[in-house]
Amino acid sequence: CTRLGEEGHTVRFHDLYAEKFDPVLSFVELRRRFSFDEVVQRHYKDLEEANGLILIHPEWWSQPPAMLKGWVDRVLIPGIGYEFEGEEFMVKSKVALLADKKALVLATTDAQPTAAREPLLSSLWKETLGYCGISEVQFRMLYSVREIEPSDRREWIDASAEQAVSLFA
Repeated sequence: CTRLGEEGHTVRFHDLYAEKFDPVLSFVELRRRFSFDEVVQRHYKDLEEANGLILIHPEWWSQPPAMLKGWVDRVLIPGIGYEFEGEEFMVKSKVALLADKKALVLATTDAQPTAAREPLLSSLWKETLGYCGISEVQFRMLYSVREIEPSDRREWIDASAEQAVSLFA
């Protein structure tokens, strides 16, 4: 956030846990295709106004945490992330609504690097965000997070900040 701010970007930071974001997509909200929850509404607004998205999360069982999955379910909805257009009762085509945005996903894991680990999580994000039109999705993973030296963590954070600055230049 600091590094992007130094480059003149306005950064809106969200901590889903601190915001008490409810990750559960209720049946009523699913059927309505919209949330009246003030926290979710703030996320809609921030996403619509943003030029890009940075997601930071730990890897849990080769996936993002359920809280973040719930954010995807409740925020990247029709009308915000994508829409279907076409005549009533006819085949409709998907229109991606976030095509003007870029994304950077930063993930941490206790696991050791393996050939399959990063592509699995990276592909999940590229597919999910790509469905909404975000075609440039960059990914960076920090491995062995509990075992590495603080200097290695700092180096990863600094490299991630520079990658964000470069992506959103």
